[in-house]
Amino acid sequence: MARSTARIPALLGAALVLLLLLSGCMASRTRSGISGAGKDPSSIVVAVSTLAPSFAGQDGGNALTAEAYEINANTQATLVRNPYLPAKTPGTVIQDFNSYTGYLADSYTVSPDGKTYTFHLRENLLSQAGDPLTADDVLWSFERKFASPTGNASAYAPAFTNPKTQLRKLDQHTVAFTLTEAGYGFTFLGLLANLNGHIYDSTFLKQHAAPDDPYAINWSKTHSDWGFGAYSIRSVTPGQEMVLSANPHFVFGEPSIKTITLRVVPDAGTRASLLIRGDVDLAESIRPIDQKPLAAVPGVTVPEVDNPIEFVDLTLVTNKPPFDNELARQAMAWAVPYDQIIEQIYADRATRMVGSVNPRTKGYSTDGLPVYQYDPDRAKQLLAQAGHPDGLTFDLTVANTVPDLIDAAVLMKSYAAAAGITINVVQQSAAAFAQGRQLGSFQALMYRNRSQTQSPTYALTIFWRPHNNTANPSRWENQAFYDAVNAGIAQTDPLDAVAGHYWNQAMAIELNSAPEIFIANLQPSQAYRSTVHGYTYRSENAVDFANLKFSSP
Repeated sequence: MARSTARIPALLGAALVLLLLLSGCMASRTRSGISGAGKDPSSIVVAVSTLAPSFAGQDGGNALTAEAYEINANTQATLVRNPYLPAKTPGTVIQDFNSYTGYLADSYTVSPDGKTYTFHLRENLLSQAGDPLTADDVLWSFERKFASPTGNASAYAPAFTNPKTQLRKLDQHTVAFTLTEAGYGFTFLGLLANLNGHIYDSTFLKQHAAPDDPYAINWSKTHSDWGFGAYSIRSVTPGQEMVLSANPHFVFGEPSIKTITLRVVPDAGTRASLLIRGDVDLAESIRPIDQKPLAAVPGVTVPEVDNPIEFVDLTLVTNKPPFDNELARQAMAWAVPYDQIIEQIYADRATRMVGSVNPRTKGYSTDGLPVYQYDPDRAKQLLAQAGHPDGLTFDLTVANTVPDLIDAAVLMKSYAAAAGITINVVQQSAAAFAQGRQLGSFQALMYRNRSQTQSPTYALTIFWRPHNNTANPSRWENQAFYDAVNAGIAQTDPLDAVAGHYWNQAMAIELNSAPEIFIANLQPSQAYRSTVHGYTYRSENAVDFANLKFSSP
């Protein structure tokens, strides 16, 4: 354990140094007042690690980063959304993943057979560019999503695969989607409410289309004002900052915070220090090891939620040795030091996770599901049964851009050795890691994961699609699992106890087979000045800036 025990005290030492700095920072603030941020109640400054590489969202293909998710969540809007509920930390909210309410659509109805969803658009609603929202915008937006070679329209399959035949304009403010099966309806609403469901200003985008860019996808990667969201992008200084301006036409009224300045601060510790000093109002991507001492600083809030949805995912690739053997996968599940990772790497800002279905899902229960603990002797027994009496060796690949996962992998390596498992930790660039994950070329990989649509159907299918789909990084396929999922889909209500029984059954099959080992759910990575209210915890980890309000200290 030499390597892990050398690294962990270094991290803890950094936290202690941060604590020692607090008294000086607070004394300085008392003498001179808060500098920089907070002077204008209609403007806030946010410290971020980097800026979004593109504004084009899911259709643009290369915008699948946390920063891009946040920009799109704030500059775009959807037909429906999850309503907000009070969260664990006072003054914060979390999405209610069990229901949907109108957003660009004032309301929606469902046909008696459960297959057709009719949306009634709000009238007299303008885009950021000043164009009125119409049914044509909805039709064109979905036409663009399915025409984009780099988009993610396949996420709607098999419920909705052809907008030309399954999406109809009933009048200027009414559209109807017809699904292949009623059981997909709840997941369909979840996709509409998320990054896949943004509705665009077709009038404005068509003005910037070109023969080689008929849907203005390439143009939209570097331009704003083509959506109906709460903010537009006023200016960008590459590598330094991005400024957002409130949309006066926003569906829920012009946001209270008129100007959002996203300031690039590459170092996480520096972002925390700027927050303590009051130079920024909100800081993102703060390390848990820094969040713990931050929570003790007067004037700073570190949010917590019940049942956080981001998680550490250890994926074992099942179409190559050694994890083509289920017993070897189970052995690895018993060789993970779950509690030590939570305590040492995540400073107790994480909780044990039991499967990928949100435990807050109505009608669903985690009762009876297997829960692995660190047990090296049991792991050894399983390895012997798997034909590895002398242990096994494998490569565990992580991205070199995520320090906490590197630390977790090193710690896991130390503890797994007691079970006869030798782990070679391999670090790759974010791009190489993403490619290897998609191609299934690693033996095992570990990354932060989440279901952006928190429906049980989505959570049980997005990671384990059959036929070696690139959305199935473990390449695991199991017919009994698919049968249980399909039985749940066949139920009238995916949130009733009967459907919940099948979701539990499917989850048990996956956990027992262990193609993916769910290590821990992670708390939000943001922290903010206590003068900022209305922090939102959302499925794509984006802060809803339109929900924020500022109060003077």
